[in-house]
Amino acid sequence: MNDLAGLRDKIDAIDTDLLRLLNERALLAKEIGAIKNLHSLPIYSPVREMKLLRSLVERSEGPLTREAIHAIYREIMSASISLEKDVAIACPGPVGSASQRIALAKFGSSVRYLCADSISQVFEDVVTGRADCGVVPLEDPGHGFLNATLDELAHTSLSICAEISPDSSANDKTSDGRYIIIGSQINTPSGNDQTMVLLRIENKPGSLVAALEPFKEMHINLTHFATRAARVADETLFFVQTDGHKSDLQIPELLEALAKNCRELKILGSYPKPLL
Repeated sequence: MNDLAGLRDKIDAIDTDLLRLLNERALLAKEIGAIKNLHSLPIYSPVREMKLLRSLVERSEGPLTREAIHAIYREIMSASISLEKDVAIACPGPVGSASQRIALAKFGSSVRYLCADSISQVFEDVVTGRADCGVVPLEDPGHGFLNATLDELAHTSLSICAEISPDSSANDKTSDGRYIIIGSQINTPSGNDQTMVLLRIENKPGSLVAALEPFKEMHINLTHFATRAARVADETLFFVQTDGHKSDLQIPELLEALAKNCRELKILGSYPKPLL
């Protein structure tokens, strides 16, 4: 029992040091928030988040697991973000829905959540500034890409700024699938990125093969693909996800090549690959 008491005393001392350091970190976060607000910079930075979590896992000597480190720092970052600004995250569905649980697992318990009636309402909340970011489902394991999300992406001025890894749902199998975070920020390269591209092409035989040929010629790897009918009767929308940041994709050359077979190319966002 004496050993137990002594170990608990050591933990109490460590907790005191941890609390002091966390408060020091929080003060620095407030200073960062003031700078961001002064220069109208986005509060949420997916690239910074990814690099921090990856670095923490690489530097850890155990016994904490990767999942434990992510969970601990998710709440630390959530508390820090809330000190920088009154952050609101929009997501479809009522409190407790799959999207809301995914958003909570991603942004932590210290920010506000706006539960919207629909996916389109999430986009509107972010566009109008009611929310800083939005979390929406992109793909359902049983039904593929969600048309409602694709329709909004085709016409929004917002960008995809992050993709949420399914393991952030804390083993909640009802929320498996792919989710994206939408916002107004444009990410800088992280070193391990992916880009979503929208191609608007004429609806005729061979048009898709011709449209995708430049990606093959430029050795750009395509990782996901979805199609959606356009509002114009003779057009089809193709959503293509590629490896790499848009700055790596030879955009001028790609645009020139795609212009020959596509009526429009729209970069929907470049964002870090989710941590697995």
